[in-house]
Order: sequence, then C-alpha cells, then structure tokens
Amino acid sequence: MSKQTRTRRKQAAPTKALCERVTSLIADYLNGELDAKTRAAFEAHLSACDNCTAFLNTYRKTVRAVQSLRYEELPPDLQSRALQLVRKRLKR
Repeated sequence: MSKQTRTRRKQAAPTKALCERVTSLIADYLNGELDAKTRAAFEAHLSACDNCTAFLNTYRKTVRAVQSLRYEELPPDLQSRALQLVRKRLKR
C-alpha cells in the first residue's frame, strides 16, 4: 500500500457540501485567482478526494477541447444557432 493511499484513508471522507464548494472554485483555481489560503485548502481537499480530482481533470480537458475549436470549423447550422442565442441574450 502506498504512502498516499494510507494518507487518504486517514483523512475524513469529504462531504457533499465541501465537494460542491470545491468544484465551484475550479475556474478560479485554474486561472490562478485563488488567494494562497484558499488554494492550499483546495489542493488539500483534492489530495483526499478522488471524485473532485477526477472532476478537475475532466474540467481541464473540456476547457482545452473548447479552446481548440475554431468558429469556422462549426457546421453552418450550429453557427447560426449560436449567433441567435448570443443575440437573444444581448437583447435581455
């Protein structure tokens, strides 16, 4: 059994509320916008929570995938629907 596995077992199981709070901070974490204390608490939670770590990794991959898309690569129908949505929201 690895040291990391033993350490994880010694820590209390994360609560749903704590996991929800952590996941709400992911964008700020990835953008380097968390203060040092919050970042340390965030990373401590990740070291004990496989679910939040998996969510963070999936979030990172999703951001990379979306950033790699080019508007011109979207099918014409999707381009049109996206423009309609943006125009609708701007009118609000």
